[in-house]
Amino acid sequence: MTPTTSPIPTDVPDGASPARCPYCDRPFPDERLRALHVGERHARECTDEERAAAAAAADDEADDLFVYHLKVIAAIVLVVFGLAYTYAFVLA
Repeated sequence: MTPTTSPIPTDVPDGASPARCPYCDRPFPDERLRALHVGERHARECTDEERAAAAAAADDEADDLFVYHLKVIAAIVLVVFGLAYTYAFVLA
């Protein structure tokens, strides 16, 4: 198990013990990101528990992305209605 270099810079504060990938030793800020990494990059080597953790982390990530999309749609709707009301009441 030799650590590999990554083109993505990782910054770990002094004294911190980040979650590390057991296969490539890359540091991650939390366990969820480590589980996503292990499930994606080391799918052949990972254990059943790591696969389950990766699937749960992917589900959480999908839920977070869905909420983000709802917020973006709400912001777009508010901007469009704001412009429509501005045009209707101020400019017309």
